[in-house]
Amino acid sequence: DRLQPPSTATASLWTRGALRPMPKGHVMGVPGTAAALSGVLSAEGLARIGRDAELPRTEVGDDVAVGEYVAARLGREVVDRLVEPLLGGVYAGDAYRISLRSAVPQLFEAARTHTSLTEAVRALQGRTATSPPSGPVFMGIEGGIGTLPPAVADSVRARGGEILTRAPVTELRRTASDGWRIV
Repeated sequence: DRLQPPSTATASLWTRGALRPMPKGHVMGVPGTAAALSGVLSAEGLARIGRDAELPRTEVGDDVAVGEYVAARLGREVVDRLVEPLLGGVYAGDAYRISLRSAVPQLFEAARTHTSLTEAVRALQGRTATSPPSGPVFMGIEGGIGTLPPAVADSVRARGGEILTRAPVTELRRTASDGWRIV
């Protein structure tokens, strides 16, 4: 009941010596075209995106790391300047270690059916345009993430639980009622 959509401020990137607005037309930083990326990527990075359609299909198998797949199709510059900042902000991890199937499942499925990654992104964007999401994709906590630990503590205490600080834990034991006993 304390969730709220993020502020309406637009996202920006510090790239190539300037703060620039996050380009539109991407899925988790993966562009559908190079058109909106002038100033964000180098001329070489823009040209690399254009070569995506000429490459043979990159098999994703059961799964692949987001960074590995995007770099193979569009180059490391796209990963480093666009994908990594978004994924890192959402998953607090390294794009070269984050699962495409888990983090961006719709892109994983599109990658299995399209030869070109930019074509897959445009196909996803076309689907989204015909059936836009009903609400925000991300939500934040009113008052910030720092309000979560005290709220959890209050909830535990309200249910008769006890919270000990600076106490070593030697064992976690599942209870018969699907709870946990901490020893």
